[in-house]
Amino acid sequence: MLAVLQRTDRIIGFICKWGVIGCLLGLFFLLLLAVVVRIVPFVAISGYDEIVELLFAWLTFLGALALWREGALYRVVVIESALAPSARRLIAVGTQTLMLLFALTMVIKGYEFLRDAGETTPFLGLNKAYWYLAVPATGLIMAIYSSVGLWRAARGELALADEGSKLG
Repeated sequence: MLAVLQRTDRIIGFICKWGVIGCLLGLFFLLLLAVVVRIVPFVAISGYDEIVELLFAWLTFLGALALWREGALYRVVVIESALAPSARRLIAVGTQTLMLLFALTMVIKGYEFLRDAGETTPFLGLNKAYWYLAVPATGLIMAIYSSVGLWRAARGELALADEGSKLG
């Protein structure tokens, strides 16, 4: 079972990494295209803003998930290392609890927003659900990582742990 979880963790890491890289490359290409269009004014780009919004939404939430997965958010190692092990454990449990609550809020409110928003993009005619899906989807994965992190923190495993992810 642990091997399956570790493989899933690696797949999530791969998706986050290449998703962020893909979004950045897409944004770079669109920016380059916008510059070319300003130089050659008889060419027009339609739906540019809609695609930029989509890429920024997924870039933001996939990037946050990547940092969440690695345990790089909400952590100040210098302060942790100056504390006694019992205080470190208490801080780890408190932090993981708050992170889990935040992730669950993202899932619930993100889903409500996704469910209630029935808009489409003006030019491309795409359902904005693809934009809004980034919030509950990444929130759910963050909640899973936070649950594992909370379990490990309660057992004392996360005090100054330097691993690459919560499952590794």
